[in-house]
Amino acid sequence: MTSRIPPCAATRILVSVAAILVCVATCAVGAESDGDDYLRVVRSYADAMIAHGRDIYGPTHSPLFAATLDRKTLRLPTEAPPSVPGIRGTDRTTSGANPMHDLNLYQVLYALTKITGQTRYAAAADQALKWFFEHCQSPSTGLFAWGEHLGWDFHTEAVLTGRDNHEFYRPWVLWDRLFELARGPCTAFAVGLWEHQIADRQAGLYSRHAAYARHGPSAGSEFPRHGGFYIATWAATYAHTKDPRMLQAIEVLVDSFERRRNKSTGVLPAASKSPDMAWPPSELSLAIDLWEGAARVPSDLSGKMRTCASHTDRVFLKLPHDLGSSGKGFVWACSASKLDPGDPGAKGHRSHTDTWATGYGEGTDAQVALCCLLRYRQVGLDGYRQLVLSAAERYLNRHPDASAVLYPGALAEAIALLLGVYQVTREAKYLERADAFGRKAVRVFFEGSPLPRASSRHEHYEAITRGDTLAMALLDLWAARSRPDLDLGFVWSDR
Repeated sequence: MTSRIPPCAATRILVSVAAILVCVATCAVGAESDGDDYLRVVRSYADAMIAHGRDIYGPTHSPLFAATLDRKTLRLPTEAPPSVPGIRGTDRTTSGANPMHDLNLYQVLYALTKITGQTRYAAAADQALKWFFEHCQSPSTGLFAWGEHLGWDFHTEAVLTGRDNHEFYRPWVLWDRLFELARGPCTAFAVGLWEHQIADRQAGLYSRHAAYARHGPSAGSEFPRHGGFYIATWAATYAHTKDPRMLQAIEVLVDSFERRRNKSTGVLPAASKSPDMAWPPSELSLAIDLWEGAARVPSDLSGKMRTCASHTDRVFLKLPHDLGSSGKGFVWACSASKLDPGDPGAKGHRSHTDTWATGYGEGTDAQVALCCLLRYRQVGLDGYRQLVLSAAERYLNRHPDASAVLYPGALAEAIALLLGVYQVTREAKYLERADAFGRKAVRVFFEGSPLPRASSRHEHYEAITRGDTLAMALLDLWAARSRPDLDLGFVWSDR
């Protein structure tokens, strides 16, 4: 990691102010240790990020938010923070910004403006996103320095050293706002995604990895959820530009998915190089994006997209999910030819979800249940409703494993699921349980600083463990308890 430039006098003043802010936040959380005032906790996080989490490093300062910070000084760490179990070193952004890791922070900022009427929150999000889209795009490919592996280094004013793999980390759900802020870069990215991420633009074959700085696509790793992220991008771009290339790109991928479905089971393999390996939650994520994107394109293509999504429903709902009180969880991986749980292409990986799973390649019951809830809201199939309710019941009687490393994102998923089920059923037990998890999350992750811990065992802040998602869930919980009439506009993106 590049060494930090010695702080000037102005920076020393900032650090002193940060220390005061930490003290105030610590006292506030201690005084309200039951976690009832979720709005205050989230506002403290947002205020700290706006005041102290920006790019004040290197030769060019910017409104970008740091993805990793020292929770005491509220500055970039002077040396790489300790590794977090389940997080690969090549996925971390410890010296700069990664807006895809911060996606829910931006959603929180926009929501805080709705709640408080203070435009400074939305303005901070707009400034950061506009700057990133206008300065951190490869001139060769149109791809951005974000996602699973990339990031923008504050010291070098360039993409992170030694990184070149462009890969979505989450669906990007803010396209409509970004087309208002940076229409040109958005359009260039969508075109670049088609021309530089898709290796075979006739057969629709791709890898979730592509080269950021040069043309270098490959094929064989056509993970369905990533294809959904691309389709959502192209559908949004078509809605704003009417560029016919976006329709071509969508249709090529939809046709590719349908051709590659297993002929006996109908499931979509995880990748063309592993035709008997299937990841049902990845396919479910694709179905969500297909259905959402279908509303933004002409009717002939939208019909094809919805048909593809409906094929996923039939397969997903007949899988042997095991959501009883002592069940194994949702099927996370299975044989494409027989639908037997297990991952024939990656021995040792989970066959099912876990209530509190954390780490690369793992999923919680709540994560998949929230996808089922999204799909239920799209199509109203009772099978999805039953899966969501069964998953929520498991959280009524299960507590986080105190002996394990717990990410803020895992508790956020539990809170979001329980809130979602409360909205469907109006049964108070779900809201009460969400509140219990909310209070625990405040104690575990926010004690001693306005920034959430990277994990229950780590003292620094690191966006990749999804502290932003926890803040979003806490704000949603506050609204459910205090302002149920208020629509915060959140779009669930952790899939």
